Amino acid sequence: MSARGNRHPMVVACCCRMYGLMIWCYPASLRREYRREMLLTFKNTAEDVFNVGTASLVTVFVLRTLADWLHTAMLEREQPVTFSVLGLGSAETGASGCIDSSSVSVSFMLATLGVLLLIGGWYEWLNLNAIIMSHHRPV
Repeated sequence: MSARGNRHPMVVACCCRMYGLMIWCYPASLRREYRREMLLTFKNTAEDVFNVGTASLVTVFVLRTLADWLHTAMLEREQPVTFSVLGLGSAETGASGCIDSSSVSVSFMLATLGVLLLIGGWYEWLNLNAIIMSHHRPV
């Protein structure tokens, strides 16, 4: 974190809570082992990004976080221990094309994208209000 301190503590806290909820979609073993480190790294990065305050940096941060989360939460699922109903084994046993494996929920991904865009829009609104208020002179 930069030496100036956190300029947007409410935004960072809200983003950290949202990311903490997003971590619940990760595989359980990954969550148990790395949850604290992931939250701390996210918090430090979010503080640095929001302190710089450029829209392009916030957009890159949100998109990078979303891409990493989608890859980890949706594509790296833990393999089930049991065999499928159709008699096909898990991907580890060579049946990588199981037709009854879980699929990525498009509505879940779109809802997540909406939440992240909402956070980005809220941040831009706060920046716009700060600019307007900095030019406002009390009467």
